[in-house]
Amino acid sequence: MDYKVIATILTDAEGASDPLDAAIALAARMDAHLDIHAVVVDHTSMAYDLSGMVNSAAAAQTRDALEEREKLENWLQERMRGEVIRWSLQAAMVQSVVLGTYLVEKLRFSDLVVLGRPYQDDPELAGLVETCLFIVDRPVLMIPKGGSAPKPGSRVVLGWNEGTEALAAARAALPFVRIAEETDICVIDPPARAPGQADPGSGMAQYLTRHGAKPNVAVMARTEGDVADTLLRHARGTDAGLIVSGAYGHSRLREAVFGGTTRSLLEKAQVPVLMAR
Repeated sequence: MDYKVIATILTDAEGASDPLDAAIALAARMDAHLDIHAVVVDHTSMAYDLSGMVNSAAAAQTRDALEEREKLENWLQERMRGEVIRWSLQAAMVQSVVLGTYLVEKLRFSDLVVLGRPYQDDPELAGLVETCLFIVDRPVLMIPKGGSAPKPGSRVVLGWNEGTEALAAARAALPFVRIAEETDICVIDPPARAPGQADPGSGMAQYLTRHGAKPNVAVMARTEGDVADTLLRHARGTDAGLIVSGAYGHSRLREAVFGGTTRSLLEKAQVPVLMAR
């Protein structure tokens, strides 16, 4: 089982190299088709004066967005020249209020979306990740600045809490988990009296084993910091190449979608993170 349709969304040429290179590498490795979406988000809303004419400032910002789209599209055409993978490119300038609708249409048949890790330099990335996870409902692989796609066989750290989101992330990560040297199923502070906690993580270990993976169960106490800190310390200590986690949200409000563990992972991880829900 591999990903056969991989998508990536790029909003500017300056921060595009790492996620694009990772997406190309994965597409080549898995013999997948790569859909490249050059998306410039226009945050203006068309305002009209008393005569019915478009507000000049809003019109100028829209023109700037269109120019940025053309610049990004030209950069991508040049970057992809000579690549032997199967790929396609779509460029668009999208009003922010309809971004979710646009991405649902473009990404619904994708197996995986590759993006840069948010909360670094690009202010658009957090919104794109939120949209892909919570609206489009696609798994997202996030590449840190200067990072690359997980190497074949890289150790995987899987955050596991018996929840629906964690299970969705584990299933979405199977193409990585099946070929991993080992996969650590990290169970952090499991409740002592919860159903199935006599042997925490055993069900997931059995599931991954049946998919040909090599799982270990690591039951850990959260001694300091939050769950994300515990996962990140384990990933560093085991030289893991990928962290897999469910995406958790407290709210559908745009500025407050991500829950604490999710946001903390996205702010701090120095290896790729795969999330789903």
